[in-house]
Amino acid sequence: MSKATPRKARHRQHPSNSGPRQQVHASDYESDTAYYMENRNMAPQAPSKTRSDMEVNLTVLRRYDPTIKSVLTIAANAVIYTIGQASAGWEKHGVEGTLFVCEQEPRADSSGQHLPQYCIFILNRRGMNNFVVDLARISNCEVVEELIVFQLEDGYTIDSNETEEGAQKAIGIWMHEDETRPRSANFTTIMGAWQEARTAGSAYLPTDDEGQGAPVAVAETPAPQNVGFVPGQQININDLFANK
Repeated sequence: MSKATPRKARHRQHPSNSGPRQQVHASDYESDTAYYMENRNMAPQAPSKTRSDMEVNLTVLRRYDPTIKSVLTIAANAVIYTIGQASAGWEKHGVEGTLFVCEQEPRADSSGQHLPQYCIFILNRRGMNNFVVDLARISNCEVVEELIVFQLEDGYTIDSNETEEGAQKAIGIWMHEDETRPRSANFTTIMGAWQEARTAGSAYLPTDDEGQGAPVAVAETPAPQNVGFVPGQQININDLFANK
């Protein structure tokens, strides 16, 4: 009988111990991130600046009027009313938006005196043109229920397309009642700014024959009148300012 051919022994493969073995380290996101940030050559970053709402408002207002230096008070929503020629009653003037009572840079008069300057500025969301009232050009000011009413100086117009003959003689401003800033508080601030602007201006008006400055009507306190605010109701300007 022939002998069976002997089988060759199979060699099992074992990991070689001839070279160094690489050790695998456990990793997690936080430790890897910390290592990366510590070893990264990063340029120092300037701290971010958080702008307040007032700073943002001032930036926007100064784009329209660079003389505005501060905001005294804000009404979130205000509506302008004028006296219609046909109805002789309060009618919306097409201006509605956020109202700002602003202090402006002092203006110099002909004698070189610097006079305080205040205005009412409304960002109009009903049209392309914003609405600005120079409080120094308001001859009388009165609170009438929900309105604060201004009597305009002769020759002072609130719209650039108005003629002197057809110019409004009075305007009313209605403000939304806000829990954080009541309407009465805004009225008081407006009255105070108007008084300061008019009083300062009267001190440097040309004198008359008796050497006295021309009189300027300034209300001491905002006193509501008996005439209520009813849109469309006929209004008499003389009745509005009867106590002036």
